[in-house]
Amino acid sequence: MEVAEDLPALYRLGIVGAGQIARMTHQSAVKLGITPRLFAERIDDSAAQAAPEAVFIHPDALASFAADCEVVTVEHERIDIGLLQALEENGTLLRPGTKTIRVAFDKMHQRRVLRNRGYQVPAFAEVRGPDDVFDFASAHGFPVVLKTVRAAQPGELGVWVVEDRTEAMRVLAERSHLDLMAEEYQSIVKEIVVLVVRRPGGHARCYPIAEITNRDGEAREIRAPAAIGHRLATEARQLALDLANQFEAVGVLAVELFLTTEGLVVNELAARPHNAGHLTIESCPTSQFENHVRAVLDLPLGPTWPSAPAAVTINVIGTIDGYDPAQHLPEALAVEGAQIHLYGKLPKPGRKLGHVTAVADDMDQARELARRAEAALHGRRPL
Repeated sequence: MEVAEDLPALYRLGIVGAGQIARMTHQSAVKLGITPRLFAERIDDSAAQAAPEAVFIHPDALASFAADCEVVTVEHERIDIGLLQALEENGTLLRPGTKTIRVAFDKMHQRRVLRNRGYQVPAFAEVRGPDDVFDFASAHGFPVVLKTVRAAQPGELGVWVVEDRTEAMRVLAERSHLDLMAEEYQSIVKEIVVLVVRRPGGHARCYPIAEITNRDGEAREIRAPAAIGHRLATEARQLALDLANQFEAVGVLAVELFLTTEGLVVNELAARPHNAGHLTIESCPTSQFENHVRAVLDLPLGPTWPSAPAAVTINVIGTIDGYDPAQHLPEALAVEGAQIHLYGKLPKPGRKLGHVTAVADDMDQARELARRAEAALHGRRPL
Protein backbone atom coordinates (compact mmCIF):
# COMPACT_ATOMS: atom_id res chain seq x y z
CA MET A 1 0.00 0.00 0.00
CA GLU A 2 2.93 2.40 0.56
CA VAL A 3 3.58 2.46 -3.17
CA ALA A 4 -0.05 3.27 -4.04
CA GLU A 5 -0.27 6.01 -1.37
CA ASP A 6 2.92 7.66 -2.60
CA LEU A 7 1.57 8.01 -6.13
CA PRO A 8 -0.39 11.06 -7.27
CA ALA A 9 -4.13 10.44 -6.90
CA LEU A 10 -4.52 10.50 -10.68
CA TYR A 11 -2.46 7.34 -11.01
CA ARG A 12 -4.22 5.19 -8.38
CA LEU A 13 -5.73 2.84 -10.92
CA GLY A 14 -7.72 -0.24 -9.94
CA ILE A 15 -8.58 -3.10 -12.29
CA VAL A 16 -11.49 -5.40 -11.46
CA GLY A 17 -10.41 -8.77 -12.81
CA ALA A 18 -7.06 -10.52 -13.09
CA GLY A 19 -7.10 -12.54 -16.30
CA GLN A 20 -4.79 -12.16 -19.25
CA ILE A 21 -6.34 -8.84 -20.29
CA ALA A 22 -5.59 -7.42 -16.84
CA ARG A 23 -2.10 -8.92 -17.04
CA MET A 24 -1.28 -7.12 -20.29
CA THR A 25 -2.97 -3.91 -19.10
CA HIS A 26 -0.92 -4.08 -15.89
CA GLN A 27 2.28 -4.56 -17.87
CA SER A 28 1.48 -1.52 -20.03
CA ALA A 29 0.74 0.62 -16.97
CA VAL A 30 3.96 -0.40 -15.26
CA LYS A 31 5.86 0.84 -18.31
CA LEU A 32 4.40 4.28 -17.57
CA GLY A 33 5.45 4.13 -13.92
CA ILE A 34 1.95 3.23 -12.75
CA THR A 35 1.31 0.11 -10.65
CA PRO A 36 -2.41 -0.71 -10.77
CA ARG A 37 -4.13 -2.63 -7.99
CA LEU A 38 -5.99 -5.75 -9.08
CA PHE A 39 -9.23 -7.20 -7.74
CA ALA A 40 -8.64 -10.90 -8.38
CA GLU A 41 -10.68 -14.06 -7.89
CA ARG A 42 -7.82 -16.52 -7.27
CA ILE A 43 -4.14 -16.38 -6.42
CA ASP A 44 -3.31 -18.22 -9.66
CA ASP A 45 -5.17 -15.75 -11.90
CA SER A 46 -2.98 -14.74 -14.82
CA ALA A 47 -2.46 -11.13 -13.73
CA ALA A 48 -2.36 -11.88 -10.00
CA GLN A 49 0.82 -13.90 -10.55
CA ALA A 50 2.58 -10.78 -11.83
CA ALA A 51 0.98 -8.06 -9.70
CA PRO A 52 2.13 -7.21 -6.16
CA GLU A 53 -0.97 -5.09 -5.52
CA ALA A 54 -3.59 -7.83 -6.00
CA VAL A 55 -6.60 -7.98 -3.65
CA PHE A 56 -8.66 -11.15 -3.51
CA ILE A 57 -12.42 -11.50 -3.41
CA HIS A 58 -14.06 -11.73 -0.01
CA PRO A 59 -17.40 -10.38 1.29
CA ASP A 60 -17.75 -6.60 0.80
CA ALA A 61 -14.21 -6.40 -0.58
CA LEU A 62 -15.06 -4.49 -3.76
CA ALA A 63 -16.10 -1.29 -1.98
CA SER A 64 -12.93 -1.17 0.12
CA PHE A 65 -10.84 -1.98 -2.96
CA ALA A 66 -12.43 0.91 -4.87
CA ALA A 67 -11.93 3.28 -1.92
CA ASP A 68 -8.15 2.90 -2.32
CA CYS A 69 -8.30 3.78 -6.04
CA GLU A 70 -8.85 7.05 -7.80
CA VAL A 71 -10.08 5.38 -11.00
CA VAL A 72 -11.50 1.86 -11.42
CA THR A 73 -11.81 -0.04 -14.69
CA VAL A 74 -13.19 -3.51 -15.38
CA GLU A 75 -11.45 -6.34 -17.24
CA HIS A 76 -14.36 -8.75 -17.74
CA GLU A 77 -18.17 -8.81 -17.96
CA ARG A 78 -18.89 -11.35 -15.22
CA ILE A 79 -19.12 -8.99 -12.24
CA ASP A 80 -22.56 -7.97 -11.00
CA ILE A 81 -23.70 -4.74 -12.64
CA GLY A 82 -25.53 -3.74 -9.45
CA LEU A 83 -22.27 -3.76 -7.51
CA LEU A 84 -20.68 -1.44 -10.05
CA GLN A 85 -23.75 0.81 -10.00
CA ALA A 86 -23.45 1.05 -6.20
CA LEU A 87 -19.77 1.99 -6.47
CA GLU A 88 -20.56 4.73 -8.96
CA GLU A 89 -23.41 6.09 -6.83
CA ASN A 90 -21.07 6.19 -3.84
CA GLY A 91 -18.55 8.34 -5.69
CA THR A 92 -16.16 5.85 -7.32
CA LEU A 93 -14.80 7.14 -10.62
CA LEU A 94 -15.65 4.13 -12.77
CA ARG A 95 -14.34 4.22 -16.34
CA PRO A 96 -16.14 3.35 -18.44
CA GLY A 97 -19.24 4.22 -16.44
CA THR A 98 -22.26 2.02 -15.92
CA LYS A 99 -24.07 3.57 -18.90
CA THR A 100 -21.46 1.93 -21.13
CA ILE A 101 -21.01 -1.16 -18.96
CA ARG A 102 -24.71 -2.06 -18.89
CA VAL A 103 -24.87 -2.02 -22.68
CA ALA A 104 -21.71 -4.11 -22.97
CA PHE A 105 -22.46 -6.61 -20.18
CA ASP A 106 -26.12 -7.47 -20.86
CA LYS A 107 -26.57 -8.73 -24.43
CA MET A 108 -30.35 -8.53 -24.38
CA HIS A 109 -30.19 -4.93 -23.21
CA GLN A 110 -27.49 -4.28 -25.77
CA ARG A 111 -29.60 -5.67 -28.61
CA ARG A 112 -32.66 -3.66 -27.59
CA VAL A 113 -30.73 -0.41 -27.30
CA LEU A 114 -28.95 -0.90 -30.63
CA ARG A 115 -32.18 -1.81 -32.43
CA ASN A 116 -34.06 1.12 -30.90
CA ARG A 117 -31.34 3.49 -32.05
CA GLY A 118 -31.53 2.24 -35.61
CA TYR A 119 -28.44 0.03 -35.83
CA GLN A 120 -28.57 -3.14 -37.90
CA VAL A 121 -28.54 -6.16 -35.55
CA PRO A 122 -29.63 -9.79 -35.98
CA ALA A 123 -33.23 -10.60 -35.07
CA PHE A 124 -33.31 -11.79 -31.45
CA ALA A 125 -35.60 -12.97 -28.68
CA GLU A 126 -35.44 -13.74 -24.99
CA VAL A 127 -35.47 -17.47 -24.17
CA ARG A 128 -37.44 -18.59 -21.13
CA GLY A 129 -38.11 -22.11 -22.39
CA PRO A 130 -38.28 -24.35 -25.49
CA ASP A 131 -41.40 -22.67 -26.88
CA ASP A 132 -39.53 -19.38 -27.22
CA VAL A 133 -36.87 -21.07 -29.34
CA PHE A 134 -39.38 -22.94 -31.47
CA ASP A 135 -41.49 -19.82 -32.05
CA PHE A 136 -38.35 -17.94 -33.03
CA ALA A 137 -37.32 -20.74 -35.42
CA SER A 138 -40.80 -20.72 -36.97
CA ALA A 139 -40.34 -17.05 -37.79
CA HIS A 140 -36.67 -17.09 -38.80
CA GLY A 141 -35.84 -20.72 -39.54
CA PHE A 142 -33.09 -23.03 -38.36
CA PRO A 143 -30.22 -22.87 -37.66
CA VAL A 144 -30.75 -20.66 -34.62
CA VAL A 145 -27.96 -19.11 -32.56
CA LEU A 146 -28.36 -19.56 -28.80
CA LYS A 147 -26.12 -17.49 -26.56
CA THR A 148 -25.75 -16.53 -22.94
CA VAL A 149 -27.13 -13.11 -22.02
CA ARG A 150 -24.10 -12.52 -19.79
CA ALA A 151 -20.51 -13.48 -20.56
CA ALA A 152 -19.66 -17.15 -20.14
CA GLN A 153 -17.20 -18.27 -17.50
CA PRO A 154 -13.58 -18.65 -18.66
CA GLY A 155 -13.13 -21.82 -20.68
CA GLU A 156 -16.88 -22.29 -21.22
CA LEU A 157 -18.81 -21.81 -24.43
CA GLY A 158 -21.33 -19.00 -24.58
CA VAL A 159 -22.65 -19.52 -28.12
CA TRP A 160 -24.28 -22.55 -29.78
CA VAL A 161 -25.56 -22.87 -33.33
CA VAL A 162 -28.45 -25.37 -33.21
CA GLU A 163 -29.62 -26.97 -36.43
CA ASP A 164 -32.97 -28.36 -35.28
CA ARG A 165 -35.36 -28.84 -32.37
CA THR A 166 -33.39 -31.78 -30.96
CA GLU A 167 -30.16 -29.79 -30.73
CA ALA A 168 -32.03 -26.85 -29.24
CA MET A 169 -33.55 -29.06 -26.53
CA ARG A 170 -30.11 -30.49 -25.71
CA VAL A 171 -28.55 -27.05 -25.23
CA LEU A 172 -31.51 -25.83 -23.20
CA ALA A 173 -31.30 -28.87 -20.94
CA GLU A 174 -27.55 -28.58 -20.45
CA ARG A 175 -27.66 -24.81 -19.86
CA SER A 176 -30.90 -24.54 -17.90
CA HIS A 177 -29.07 -22.61 -15.16
CA LEU A 178 -28.16 -19.78 -17.56
CA ASP A 179 -30.12 -16.88 -19.03
CA LEU A 180 -30.17 -17.45 -22.79
CA MET A 181 -31.28 -15.58 -25.88
CA ALA A 182 -31.94 -16.61 -29.46
CA GLU A 183 -30.58 -14.87 -32.53
CA GLU A 184 -31.11 -15.21 -36.23
CA TYR A 185 -28.25 -17.07 -37.89
CA GLN A 186 -26.19 -14.77 -40.09
CA SER A 187 -24.59 -15.79 -43.36
CA ILE A 188 -21.25 -14.13 -42.68
CA VAL A 189 -18.74 -13.11 -45.32
CA LYS A 190 -16.24 -11.89 -42.73
CA GLU A 191 -16.18 -11.16 -39.01
CA ILE A 192 -14.36 -7.93 -38.18
CA VAL A 193 -13.64 -5.90 -35.06
CA VAL A 194 -13.11 -2.15 -34.78
CA LEU A 195 -11.28 -1.02 -31.66
CA VAL A 196 -11.97 2.53 -30.55
CA VAL A 197 -10.13 4.14 -27.65
CA ARG A 198 -11.81 7.23 -26.22
CA ARG A 199 -10.99 9.76 -23.49
CA PRO A 200 -13.64 11.22 -21.15
CA GLY A 201 -13.78 14.45 -23.15
CA GLY A 202 -14.59 12.62 -26.36
CA HIS A 203 -11.22 12.51 -28.12
CA ALA A 204 -11.06 9.09 -29.81
CA ARG A 205 -8.89 7.06 -32.12
CA CYS A 206 -9.41 3.83 -34.07
CA TYR A 207 -6.98 0.98 -34.53
CA PRO A 208 -6.57 -0.83 -37.87
CA ILE A 209 -9.64 -3.00 -38.38
CA ALA A 210 -9.07 -6.65 -37.49
CA GLU A 211 -10.48 -9.72 -39.21
CA ILE A 212 -11.18 -12.83 -37.14
CA THR A 213 -11.26 -16.52 -38.01
CA ASN A 214 -13.22 -18.65 -35.53
CA ARG A 215 -13.10 -22.37 -34.89
CA ASP A 216 -15.22 -24.34 -32.40
CA GLY A 217 -16.70 -21.11 -31.08
CA GLU A 218 -13.28 -19.60 -30.33
CA ALA A 219 -11.32 -16.87 -32.08
CA ARG A 220 -8.24 -18.65 -33.41
CA GLU A 221 -6.61 -16.21 -35.84
CA ILE A 222 -6.73 -12.40 -36.02
CA ARG A 223 -5.39 -10.43 -38.97
CA ALA A 224 -4.96 -6.69 -39.39
CA PRO A 225 -5.69 -4.77 -41.45
CA ALA A 226 -8.85 -6.58 -42.54
CA ALA A 227 -9.17 -7.13 -46.28
CA ILE A 228 -12.46 -5.27 -46.73
CA GLY A 229 -11.63 -2.31 -48.95
CA HIS A 230 -11.55 1.43 -48.24
CA ARG A 231 -15.31 2.13 -48.41
CA LEU A 232 -16.31 -0.57 -45.95
CA ALA A 233 -13.40 0.23 -43.65
CA THR A 234 -14.47 3.87 -43.51
CA GLU A 235 -18.08 2.86 -42.81
CA ALA A 236 -17.01 0.45 -40.05
CA ARG A 237 -14.78 3.00 -38.35
CA GLN A 238 -17.48 5.67 -38.41
CA LEU A 239 -20.02 3.21 -37.02
CA ALA A 240 -17.67 2.32 -34.15
CA LEU A 241 -16.90 5.96 -33.38
CA ASP A 242 -20.64 6.79 -33.36
CA LEU A 243 -21.29 3.97 -30.88
CA ALA A 244 -18.41 5.04 -28.63
CA ASN A 245 -19.79 8.57 -28.51
CA GLN A 246 -23.42 7.53 -28.01
CA PHE A 247 -22.59 5.29 -25.07
CA GLU A 248 -19.96 7.68 -23.68
CA ALA A 249 -17.29 5.00 -23.72
CA VAL A 250 -14.03 5.66 -21.90
CA GLY A 251 -11.09 3.41 -22.66
CA VAL A 252 -11.27 0.72 -25.32
CA LEU A 253 -14.62 -0.11 -26.91
CA ALA A 254 -14.51 -3.16 -29.21
CA VAL A 255 -17.23 -3.21 -31.85
CA GLU A 256 -17.69 -6.68 -33.32
CA LEU A 257 -19.27 -6.58 -36.77
CA PHE A 258 -20.50 -9.17 -39.24
CA LEU A 259 -19.93 -8.37 -42.89
CA THR A 260 -22.87 -9.98 -44.67
CA THR A 261 -24.02 -9.86 -48.28
CA GLU A 262 -26.37 -7.07 -47.19
CA GLY A 263 -23.75 -4.99 -45.39
CA LEU A 264 -22.46 -4.51 -41.85
CA VAL A 265 -24.37 -5.96 -38.88
CA VAL A 266 -23.46 -5.19 -35.27
CA ASN A 267 -22.71 -8.42 -33.41
CA GLU A 268 -21.53 -7.39 -29.94
CA LEU A 269 -19.82 -4.62 -28.00
CA ALA A 270 -17.09 -5.07 -25.40
CA ALA A 271 -16.11 -2.19 -23.13
CA ARG A 272 -12.53 -3.30 -22.43
CA PRO A 273 -9.39 -4.35 -24.30
CA HIS A 274 -10.28 -7.16 -26.68
CA ASN A 275 -8.72 -10.34 -28.02
CA ALA A 276 -8.73 -8.81 -31.51
CA GLY A 277 -6.38 -6.09 -30.27
CA HIS A 278 -3.65 -8.26 -28.78
CA LEU A 279 -1.65 -7.81 -31.97
CA THR A 280 -1.46 -4.04 -31.34
CA ILE A 281 1.33 -4.73 -28.83
CA GLU A 282 3.64 -5.36 -31.78
CA SER A 283 1.78 -3.79 -34.71
CA CYS A 284 1.02 -0.25 -33.47
CA PRO A 285 3.08 2.45 -31.73
CA THR A 286 0.72 2.33 -28.73
CA SER A 287 -1.00 -0.92 -27.80
CA GLN A 288 -4.70 -1.15 -26.94
CA PHE A 289 -3.65 -1.91 -23.34
CA GLU A 290 -1.51 1.19 -22.91
CA ASN A 291 -4.13 3.38 -24.56
CA HIS A 292 -6.82 1.92 -22.30
CA VAL A 293 -4.73 2.98 -19.29
CA ARG A 294 -4.15 6.40 -20.80
CA ALA A 295 -7.82 6.90 -21.60
CA VAL A 296 -9.26 5.87 -18.23
CA LEU A 297 -6.72 8.15 -16.51
CA ASP A 298 -7.59 10.93 -19.01
CA LEU A 299 -4.03 11.12 -20.34
CA PRO A 300 -3.12 11.90 -23.96
CA LEU A 301 -3.74 8.98 -26.31
CA GLY A 302 -0.88 7.41 -28.20
CA PRO A 303 -0.84 6.86 -31.97
CA THR A 304 -2.81 3.90 -33.29
CA TRP A 305 -1.62 3.72 -36.88
CA PRO A 306 -0.08 0.45 -38.15
CA SER A 307 3.69 0.24 -37.83
CA ALA A 308 3.86 -2.68 -40.30
CA PRO A 309 1.81 -3.59 -43.39
CA ALA A 310 0.48 -6.85 -41.92
CA ALA A 311 0.01 -8.42 -38.49
CA VAL A 312 -1.33 -11.84 -37.46
CA THR A 313 -2.13 -13.20 -34.02
CA ILE A 314 -2.89 -16.86 -33.35
CA ASN A 315 -4.34 -17.84 -29.98
CA VAL A 316 -2.70 -20.71 -28.13
CA ILE A 317 -5.51 -22.98 -26.94
CA GLY A 318 -5.24 -25.84 -24.45
CA THR A 319 -5.61 -29.33 -25.90
CA ILE A 320 -7.41 -32.42 -24.67
CA ASP A 321 -4.18 -33.98 -23.38
CA GLY A 322 -3.52 -31.08 -21.00
CA TYR A 323 -0.17 -30.36 -22.63
CA ASP A 324 1.63 -27.21 -21.41
CA PRO A 325 2.91 -25.05 -24.31
CA ALA A 326 5.60 -23.60 -22.03
CA GLN A 327 7.44 -26.91 -22.37
CA HIS A 328 8.21 -25.97 -25.98
CA LEU A 329 8.98 -22.30 -25.37
CA PRO A 330 12.58 -22.58 -26.68
CA GLU A 331 11.37 -23.98 -30.02
CA ALA A 332 8.79 -21.20 -30.38
CA LEU A 333 11.31 -18.50 -29.51
CA ALA A 334 13.52 -19.86 -32.29
CA VAL A 335 10.94 -18.68 -34.84
CA GLU A 336 12.49 -15.31 -35.55
CA GLY A 337 9.96 -12.59 -36.17
CA ALA A 338 7.25 -14.14 -33.97
CA GLN A 339 6.47 -12.76 -30.52
CA ILE A 340 5.34 -15.20 -27.81
CA HIS A 341 2.89 -14.30 -25.04
CA LEU A 342 2.08 -16.96 -22.43
CA TYR A 343 -0.35 -16.15 -19.63
CA GLY A 344 0.91 -18.42 -16.86
CA LYS A 345 -2.29 -20.49 -16.80
CA LEU A 346 -2.62 -24.15 -15.96
CA PRO A 347 -3.35 -25.98 -19.23
CA LYS A 348 -6.92 -27.20 -19.72
CA PRO A 349 -8.76 -28.26 -22.89
CA GLY A 350 -10.13 -25.22 -24.69
CA ARG A 351 -8.47 -22.75 -22.32
CA LYS A 352 -6.72 -19.74 -23.83
CA LEU A 353 -3.13 -20.13 -22.64
CA GLY A 354 -1.42 -17.43 -24.69
CA HIS A 355 -1.01 -15.99 -28.14
CA VAL A 356 1.67 -15.46 -30.75
CA THR A 357 1.96 -12.45 -33.03
CA ALA A 358 3.99 -11.80 -36.16
CA VAL A 359 4.27 -8.62 -38.19
CA ALA A 360 5.62 -8.60 -41.73
CA ASP A 361 5.53 -6.90 -45.10
CA ASP A 362 2.59 -9.00 -46.27
CA MET A 363 -0.17 -11.08 -44.69
CA ASP A 364 1.04 -14.44 -45.99
CA GLN A 365 4.48 -13.94 -44.44
CA ALA A 366 3.02 -12.81 -41.10
CA ARG A 367 0.60 -15.76 -41.01
CA GLU A 368 3.35 -18.26 -41.82
CA LEU A 369 5.56 -16.97 -38.98
CA ALA A 370 2.70 -16.95 -36.47
CA ARG A 371 1.58 -20.45 -37.44
CA ARG A 372 5.11 -21.81 -37.10
CA ALA A 373 5.45 -20.36 -33.62
CA GLU A 374 2.02 -21.58 -32.47
CA ALA A 375 2.73 -25.05 -33.83
CA ALA A 376 6.11 -25.10 -32.08
CA LEU A 377 4.42 -24.39 -28.74
CA HIS A 378 2.30 -27.51 -29.26
CA GLY A 379 5.27 -29.61 -30.38
CA ARG A 380 4.01 -30.11 -33.91
CA ARG A 381 4.49 -28.85 -37.45
CA PRO A 382 2.28 -25.96 -38.64
CA LEU A 383 -1.02 -26.97 -40.23
